[in-house]
Amino acid sequence: MKDKKQGILLILLVLLVSVIIMILPTFLTKGVSRIVSNKEVNLPLILNDTKDIELVFFGYAGCTNICTPRLIMIDKLYRLLNKETKERVGVAFLDISLSYDRELPQRFATFFNPNFKGIYLNKDILRLYTKIFDVYFAPSLMDKTSFDHTGHLYLLKRTNENKVIRYIYHAYPYDFKQITSDIAELVNE
Repeated sequence: MKDKKQGILLILLVLLVSVIIMILPTFLTKGVSRIVSNKEVNLPLILNDTKDIELVFFGYAGCTNICTPRLIMIDKLYRLLNKETKERVGVAFLDISLSYDRELPQRFATFFNPNFKGIYLNKDILRLYTKIFDVYFAPSLMDKTSFDHTGHLYLLKRTNENKVIRYIYHAYPYDFKQITSDIAELVNE
């Protein structure tokens, strides 16, 4: 009986820590919805995009509590951009699930907008990308078919041979005015 209680307490503790890790940045930033980064990245899947400005979101196909609402918001944001800006701005959804179906991320991303790109990440690439972007994710303790993960949106700009993470948006709902202003700034650089 004692072991069962300790096991339940351990599970609750791990769940609590997971939730705290996901929501803590919002409380620490005291209302600030973005972080200025200027971190240079040289990652093949990101660099292969022909767009010089890119919005990047990490999640997994089928995620209903984080990915679906955020991708709906990213679609609304993308639709606010004018035609000329859309020609320069790409949206990439990077899948953290290591799905056996390599096409699933693309189908999931284009469900929200036909211009979005879904990218499958193998185990080694996933480890590299989540480390560079500081993405937290772990299998959910409550549902073995889902993941707990951060829901940050990254804005990148191409500079010569690399791309630079210029801004990280962590508050939800996204501040459309701030993000469109940041995109306009990058377009005019």
